[in-house]
Amino acid sequence: MLLYRLLTIIFSPIILGHIIWLSIKNKQTRYFWQRLGFNYSQLPKNCLWFHCASVGEVNTLMPLLINIHNKNEKLKFIITTNTITGGEIVKKKKLGYLYHCYLPFDWNHSINRFLTTTKPSVIYIMETEIWPNLFALCANKIDVYLINARLSSKTTSSPQWIKSLLKNSLSNAKFIYTRSEKDTQAYKNLGANNQHIATTGNLKLTAVLDNLQSTNTSTKITEREYVLLASTHNNEEREIYNIWKKLNRKELLIIAPRHPERGQSIQKQLNNINIATRSQNTTITQQTEIYLLDTVGELKNYFSTAKAVIMGGSFVPIGGHNILEPASFHCAIITGIYMENFQEELNLMLETKSIIQVKDYNELSDKLEELLDSKELRTSLTNKTSDLENKASLVLEKYTDIIHTTNYTK
Repeated sequence: MLLYRLLTIIFSPIILGHIIWLSIKNKQTRYFWQRLGFNYSQLPKNCLWFHCASVGEVNTLMPLLINIHNKNEKLKFIITTNTITGGEIVKKKKLGYLYHCYLPFDWNHSINRFLTTTKPSVIYIMETEIWPNLFALCANKIDVYLINARLSSKTTSSPQWIKSLLKNSLSNAKFIYTRSEKDTQAYKNLGANNQHIATTGNLKLTAVLDNLQSTNTSTKITEREYVLLASTHNNEEREIYNIWKKLNRKELLIIAPRHPERGQSIQKQLNNINIATRSQNTTITQQTEIYLLDTVGELKNYFSTAKAVIMGGSFVPIGGHNILEPASFHCAIITGIYMENFQEELNLMLETKSIIQVKDYNELSDKLEELLDSKELRTSLTNKTSDLENKASLVLEKYTDIIHTTNYTK
């Protein structure tokens, strides 16, 4: 701990320079002062304090805060973030019971100023944010909880002196609520107290599904059965159409490019076929081979009645797209291997067997034909997405109960 504090002092000019640079770049004087531990006077006292690193954690947390407030409207929350983008997400919510500020950097004097000014009743730290000085100083005044806690492989393979520092920090936590058994074991291996840790579930799943369920629609797009190829990128349309042509299916293929402005380019690639386009309100007939959804903001309307959904961005090295979105509409989903940006979501769906993942276009051809020919397989997948949704609701209620029983402003 002494070494860590010494390092934060030695590197303080570089840290300060980075804070100044970000403040100037983003025209954010509030960011500068709050990262140094000043300018918190506008915040209410005795709130529940939640800390999120950035945008992802904020989005994951929001359904939980809304659910908590719905059950106790007297509660107010402070959310701290490290990043300016995370702060912008909080402000866009425009919720009167939600206050945002930037987390002071992990210097003792900065953190103490924050604690003295805001006097929070408790702190809940999202996921992986383990700041040694923050944990130590907070533990002297308020309870520290980790929620939706996880540890990256980078952290678990850290040098021994860093692991010792983290173990010391975790000893200041009142309790650790993890996403999975794997995360629970990782914290135990790091030295967390076995009596102060429990597997609670992944709030990330809850956040995405909970936000999307309210947008579910059952709009009838066409009388024909159709397969939806969603959020595609260059080359995916041509490769998957070639597969579709060989399968010689009676269903309609609807292509929804990630960037609708590529519509004309896609039509040129798929030359000499009968294409209807949404942008021109072309009528779908029995002869239409492809319907091109080349408009913005309508994709969700097409999920609920699709016979199957193929997720684009996963057959080329783009990193994938949000598979939980079609899952919230109880779709039978196939995805490719390039899912780096949504690996957690993919793992959740693979665990519950609510999605099919294929390694290449050849396997896609086989699995797609099997899926379209088997109502039993489609039903199994869609039932599993319902199970996933129910699991998300249970996780949400678990965390809601945890917050209710661990805060002292009830």
